[in-house]
Amino acid sequence: MGVLMFTARIHSLISQKLDIEHRLTKLTKKLQDLQSYAAMIGNGGISIGDLLGTPGSQMGRAMAYMAFAHNTSYQYMMQNAPYMTSIWQQQMQGMVQNPQQQQQMQRWIMESLYQQGRDRAMQIEQRNMKVEEQKISQEKEKLEALGKSVQAELDSARQARDAGIKEMAPKYTFNA
Repeated sequence: MGVLMFTARIHSLISQKLDIEHRLTKLTKKLQDLQSYAAMIGNGGISIGDLLGTPGSQMGRAMAYMAFAHNTSYQYMMQNAPYMTSIWQQQMQGMVQNPQQQQQMQRWIMESLYQQGRDRAMQIEQRNMKVEEQKISQEKEKLEALGKSVQAELDSARQARDAGIKEMAPKYTFNA
């Protein structure tokens, strides 16, 4: 009877071990995809080529980031452009400028503010990725510890089953 209980426990532990290994594999893949995405974001901008090279699990996130970065940058630019333009006009007061120079300066101010907004969006996304990476790493560590404890229990159950089998084996002796 004990052998059957240990055999059932062994099967249960093997199932748990395989489930843990499967979850660890999925987490490892998710972490690798996140790191690949983080490297892409760290370059400063996402091009169409970068987007096409994005891991499938991160494609939605990359597209959402592109929209977020553009909207944030545009809003930052529109909020700060009047202030920056007025500062520039105050500094340039009294200097003769032609309309083309004014237009070029206005374009430069807008592009600079847009890029500052993109940088802010990138910093926000990098902080979010770091938090997610830490969560995945912690979950992975927990699963690895659980896997080790399941393996230890599995080894113990196998030893107990083998000991039970030895006890059940008939003991023949030869008396002469």
